[in-house]
Parts: sequence; structure tokens; C-alpha cells
Amino acid sequence: MLFCMVVFIVFVPGVTTGCKGRLISKGEEIKLGQDAGDDFERKYGRETDPRLTTLVSTIGADIERAAEPPDYPYDYRMLADDTTNAVAFPGGRIYIFRGMIGALNSNRDKIAWVLAHETTHVARQHAVRRIERQLGYEAIIALILGRKDSARIASAVAGLVLLDYGRDNEYEADRMGMLHAHNAGYDPTVAVAVLQTFQEIQAREPNDFEIMFATHPGNQDRINHAKGYIGQMGWRGAYYAP
Repeated sequence: MLFCMVVFIVFVPGVTTGCKGRLISKGEEIKLGQDAGDDFERKYGRETDPRLTTLVSTIGADIERAAEPPDYPYDYRMLADDTTNAVAFPGGRIYIFRGMIGALNSNRDKIAWVLAHETTHVARQHAVRRIERQLGYEAIIALILGRKDSARIASAVAGLVLLDYGRDNEYEADRMGMLHAHNAGYDPTVAVAVLQTFQEIQAREPNDFEIMFATHPGNQDRINHAKGYIGQMGWRGAYYAP
């Protein structure tokens, strides 16, 4: 039986409550992601190479057009850091690291799938729901009301985006990332090639491997899952043809 028990009610502008368990409105979700993204950006630094930043923004615009609702003001940015990673903040701020671009050899299909994967974490609200669970009610209210510790909360959010989402969320992001990439005109079978690249890097550099799929679940499971979805969708491409 599904039920919702309400212990007390606090009326705060911009906060939603109820059986769905959401603490943050869409507007506050966007603000939270932007504030935390700014903190994250100060730590790693924005990329200034126009060739690379244009590559990311152009592919990001393609993915944004293909992404499913709920709609967000997606903002795809590149960080000047050699970490092999990409992260999504609540509300639509998405970062890809220079190290990731290098690991993917600036391949447009590969970059598209990575950005689409992260876009799914935003569109399906994986990112904000994890923040709500981790920070709790009091911290969310402090942020919404703009209390003096809101900067500390934004910093905490910036740290949380580096954690894994869990098996189900990652599998969903893999699948929807392929679908969004396909709908945007890119080869969805590239997911297999990207995951194989991650597997190779992880085997070669296990101590320094900081990447979005490092632990949960293993890369081989992700590869098998991606292949199964490609077969289910009837896709054949340059990177995998079932």
C-alpha cells in the first residue's frame, strides 16, 4: 500500500511538499544548480580554447533540442581540467572536462552521448532528488531563504554531483542518452565504444580514474546493457552492429 504521512506543514514560497516528497520547486532547482555550478566552476576553471568550447556548445545545442521534458535551461560548459569526467547539476547546468574531450579524441558522436547521458540526469531529476535526500529539509529551506550558510550548501551540492547515482539511474541515463543522441542525429551505438574506452582507461589507470561510471555498476555491465538496448531498438551503427 502506498501512502504519505504528513507530520507537519510549513508554508514557504517556492517549496513543494506532499506525497511526491519534493522539497524544491523547479525555479529553486534551477537556482540551486546555477549557484552550485558557479562554485564548481571556480574550482576547476572554464576552458578558453574557442575551438573546444564551440564544439561542446554546438553538440550540446543539438542534444538540448532532442531532450525530453521536463524542460530546463540547459547550459553545456567545458572545464579546463584534465580529469576524465562529466557532471550534471540540477536545473540544467552540465559540465564536461577537458580530459574527457581528450579521452574521446574530440569525436562528435562520443561527446554527444556523454552530454546526452548527463542531460538525462537532469531531465529525469536524478540530480535534484539525490540532493534532496543528501542535504535534507533544513538545508534546503536555508538555501531557498537565502540564509548566510547558503554558500556552504552550494559548495556541498558541488561535491555531491561527483558521487555515483546508483545502478538504476545510470542505466536509465545510458539508454536515454542513446535515444537523445539518436534523435539529435548522432550514432547511438557509440555508447558501446565510449564505455569500452572507459574500461580501458580504468584498467590502465585505476588509481587516478575519476569518471562518471567508475563504480556503479561495472563498465562491462554497462556495455552489455547498452548492447541489449541497441538490439531492442534495432539500431546498427559504425560502433556496434548487433
